[in-house]
Amino acid sequence: MIHRFAAFFGLLWCLVVHAHIGSPFVLFEGRAGAFPVRISIREPDVVPGLAEITVRVLQGEPQQITVLPLDHNADRAKAPRPDIAVSTPGDPQLYSASLWFMRRGSYAVEVNVEGNGGGRVLVPVDSLARRQEPMGPLLSGILVGLGILLVGGYISIVASAASQSRLGPEVAPHTRLSLRTFLGATLATGIMGFLLWGGSKWWAAEDADHQARVLFRPLENRVTVSNTAAGRQILLALTDKRSREDWARLIPDHGKLIHLFLTEESNPNGRSVGFGHLHPQPVAGGGYQASFPPLRPGTYRVYADLAHESGLTETITNRIEVTESSSGSWSPSDADDSFDLGTELKPKVELGDGLTLELVTAAIRPGVPVELRALVRDAQNQPVPIQPFLRMLGHAVVERSDGSVFAHVHPAGTLSMAIARRLAVSAGGEDGGKAADVNCGDLSAVPVAVAESLSRGGEVTFPYVFPESGEYRIWVQVRVDGRVRTGAFLLSVPASGRS
Repeated sequence: MIHRFAAFFGLLWCLVVHAHIGSPFVLFEGRAGAFPVRISIREPDVVPGLAEITVRVLQGEPQQITVLPLDHNADRAKAPRPDIAVSTPGDPQLYSASLWFMRRGSYAVEVNVEGNGGGRVLVPVDSLARRQEPMGPLLSGILVGLGILLVGGYISIVASAASQSRLGPEVAPHTRLSLRTFLGATLATGIMGFLLWGGSKWWAAEDADHQARVLFRPLENRVTVSNTAAGRQILLALTDKRSREDWARLIPDHGKLIHLFLTEESNPNGRSVGFGHLHPQPVAGGGYQASFPPLRPGTYRVYADLAHESGLTETITNRIEVTESSSGSWSPSDADDSFDLGTELKPKVELGDGLTLELVTAAIRPGVPVELRALVRDAQNQPVPIQPFLRMLGHAVVERSDGSVFAHVHPAGTLSMAIARRLAVSAGGEDGGKAADVNCGDLSAVPVAVAESLSRGGEVTFPYVFPESGEYRIWVQVRVDGRVRTGAFLLSVPASGRS
């Protein structure tokens, strides 16, 4: 009640935004013209609010870098003037800027790198209020104190007016209580009590409306696993009525409507975690279905990446219990479906056929971009060519062990390729869309010879920002010799320094 009373007088709430789950960062690594760049955008804590943008120029010396917020159609007609990014003292390759996001929805941040061979890149960003934070005790105390002062002052003024207002001009005010004083104070207290009660009811209604219409809520969903004539199936049903609205229509990302991930919550040894990466297909009667892989019994977290026509992206979550192992051979519903029963989580894992996958990182600090380098080697420790998997060299999944952080990461970062392409088409037509495909690492958009040259090194790099310290589970997926191979790793991120 104290917090509601404070809110009635202060009308101040803070809305916090995440990208994926548990992280406010959107990361992109690619090119702005001839300049290779790594762009990190921290979405604002309030809407309207400031987005914090850093641009690291990996090679070359630009003359200037500007940033500009655009609506989800990449329309420059109503855009403000670009802001100039400022070079960081002591690190001339790192530029930073802040942009105001004035509305909820999807934005594109245009980063323009000026100089010889310079160019522009559009990075899609969600601007959504996802969480409501409680008011701090200091501010609550100040507002409650001011409220008590105002209420007391009002009652005192009414009581004094009732008893003293009829005195003649030459009569000195008296301090004794009278019936008029009592009646005035009683009336003022009743009026103020009614106003406070009405204000509390009004604020509760406004807060409920805010929760329902302003705060972002992931689409409600139901996940079931059942045995059918075609084998064990997993069904994702979007039960939220909002999923039928125009803005929520799904568009393919990497050629798939839905990327669904299964991660084992716990197991007896704690170091071996089951994993699945599925692509459910629409089925009659609604929902999206895929063949369930032969994972061992246990509790699994479910994450499903969705890209909407409105330009918004979201990851919806759920949890399932697997009570028995699948029998018989597995027939995946999609050629790109894959799973891993789980091996010991360590820096270098065996992939079979004499192949190994090693995860190499530099120093890691929460909130600072870092590269996750995955190296595929043969028995002689020589690089092994990587074949395209879902149009790129590899995919990675980052999950904090408690499930509070989840991200589906690509060589181009954490942005949605589908939304990036739509923005580029809006800004530059189909040619712009093709350029965005290339910039996001879509190997199907480059000549075969170029794709082959990129895969020969047996290495794929994923840029990522760990939002907080803790223990993280990382899965890296690559296709080698026609098979999707999955390596599982355990990474401890300290508050600062190297893991």
